[in-house]
Amino acid sequence: MSAAAIASLTVAARHLITLLLPHQCVLCRRFADTTGLCAACWEGLTPISAPLCARCGLPLGHTLADPLCAGCWTNPPPLAAIRACFHYADSARDLILHYKHGDGLQLTPLLGRLGARLFIELASDSPLVIPVPLHRRRYFRRRYNQAAEWARHLCHHTGQGDFAPNLLVRQRATRSQGGLSRHQRQRNIAGAFAVLPEAAPRIHGRPVLLVDDVLTTGATLHEAARRHAAAGSGPVSALVLARVTRLSHA
Repeated sequence: MSAAAIASLTVAARHLITLLLPHQCVLCRRFADTTGLCAACWEGLTPISAPLCARCGLPLGHTLADPLCAGCWTNPPPLAAIRACFHYADSARDLILHYKHGDGLQLTPLLGRLGARLFIELASDSPLVIPVPLHRRRYFRRRYNQAAEWARHLCHHTGQGDFAPNLLVRQRATRSQGGLSRHQRQRNIAGAFAVLPEAAPRIHGRPVLLVDDVLTTGATLHEAARRHAAAGSGPVSALVLARVTRLSHA
């Protein structure tokens, strides 16, 4: 049997399974009208929408003539723009935790659909799309980097950006950022990343889009952005699945 025939049978089998078996919500396993989330879990997603800070993406209480938050006025971050899909709460938190710690790679297409609009906006200048790396010890325990899988899917299915997962490395194992204060997070992540020397020619002058799962204080993204700037990159932006608006145990 030819490869084309096998592919056609595979697609037909998937359609048949979809017709015969009821859809289940990927979080609560209750009935869902389509593959993905049930109505209750969809309602638990809280998108981040305007008005927000033009630079760091923090939601603002009202529209400003110059849309910058107080933090970006007084201490601009080393990123040209940061955008997040959702508030880190309820369904978004459950999705991300399952994706990271529950062998949840099957969630990648769903998360890709949820992040596609913002990714297309941020990738309009054909950046290098660089997922925030895991240290090799954590990678071996988890067996995959959720940020890399999300970034790979976004690049492939939107046709935007240049997926480049091996240019930035985490050269030092750090403790989990969860439960740390803003200052502790900054100290914990300082010096953790490095741009590989052989990557410098590819990075030089190119815009960079960092991809990660959760933003809490921004310490990780800021440190990664500084490493790219030091290597001579163009503007660095970032996309995350969700962000917290106050320090929590993300």
